[in-house]
Amino acid sequence: MVVSALGWALFGAVGLAAAQSLPARNVLLELRQIDAVAAGYSVGTQPTVPLQPAQQVQVRNGDVTRVGQTSAQPQTWIKEVQAEGQNNGAGVKQELIWFQSGQTLQMRPVWTGGRQAEVEVQWLGENVSQQPGKELPAQQTGQLRTTVLAPLGQWVTLAKSGTEPERGTYRSDVAGQPARLLQLRVTVLP
Repeated sequence: MVVSALGWALFGAVGLAAAQSLPARNVLLELRQIDAVAAGYSVGTQPTVPLQPAQQVQVRNGDVTRVGQTSAQPQTWIKEVQAEGQNNGAGVKQELIWFQSGQTLQMRPVWTGGRQAEVEVQWLGENVSQQPGKELPAQQTGQLRTTVLAPLGQWVTLAKSGTEPERGTYRSDVAGQPARLLQLRVTVLP
């Protein structure tokens, strides 16, 4: 799973009915992105990018919520070119198309009681890439789905991106993207 240093925006809860057998409780989901603890050392002249603070969203037990950052990009393209005719003039018909890009993390916590919750997690990504020689850019989408067991009140790693320096090595060159972790913490509210 690819995770970037995006500022996650809260989309709020999607009102899906929870199963009747689940306790009627609100669940607090917290997401944070942190640097992974590295075994090696890397020295560089590039400033470090600050990570986003933890994001919180409250959802009813069994309902779905989404967090993410998306944007719409307009693209104008020529749909039709009409040559000058006997009864009409030359003309160009253009059309405006919107392309979506960004990432969304959809989560559904299920707590049946006890010290852990099961969280269904789905990552959706959309990307727009230019295609030289083509009229319109390509729209690429990706999706990953998993279910994790999360002990209540503890941070659980959902995804890792970047690379870590090797144990016992010292580097003065750029070693790639620093290793980052996307973590989730679940709290059942009274």
